[in-house]
Amino acid sequence: MVPGMIADRKPPPRRTQLDRREESDRRMLRAATKLFARQGVSGTSLAEVGLAAGYSRGLPVDRYGSKFGLIEALLDSMAAWFETRVADSVSGRRGVDAVLERIAAHVDGARKSPLATAALYAIYLESLAAMPALRPKVGALLERWRGELVVGLRQAQTSGEIRGDIDCEQHAAIILGALRGLVIEHLMADAETDLDAIRDAVAGLVRQAMVPPAARKVARR
Repeated sequence: MVPGMIADRKPPPRRTQLDRREESDRRMLRAATKLFARQGVSGTSLAEVGLAAGYSRGLPVDRYGSKFGLIEALLDSMAAWFETRVADSVSGRRGVDAVLERIAAHVDGARKSPLATAALYAIYLESLAAMPALRPKVGALLERWRGELVVGLRQAQTSGEIRGDIDCEQHAAIILGALRGLVIEHLMADAETDLDAIRDAVAGLVRQAMVPPAARKVARR
């Protein structure tokens, strides 16, 4: 070792309280995701989340106040992650291309983050009965995704890519509902179903049901 090397090294920068808080948040949300995916929301206590994240049993209560607060934070984190990915893939695309890219992004999210997907659907189910107070938060998330599909469909109508008599609101709901149903089937089948087949099936729904009549006649010839 060269003399003086140790003395020349700069000590690592001290972590701030904000850094430590952000790391503990990330670890607790990751722990909650894994636990919700494996044993459901009702089957998971805040104490388990704290311990699984490597902290005390009481830290999640101190940080989030309740399981409801923790779930809200987790939904916000999931939405931000998904929107970042979609923004990159949809950038510059409009109309049908944007709709198909959003469909692919939903399926790709299930592929790349199966635990997060299972946790999200566990929260969906929890909002139906055990925790109805979650419905506005879950509903707002689904409405945002549906609204983004509506924008793409309306652009496609304006450009003549799809029929003018299509109800964009209704068809966006159908697309999102088909995605949810097929992803649930994928999760229940222990990931044995083909996610690419799911993506292609929903994309086919868009292409076949919405192409303008003139385009259909040309395709038949």
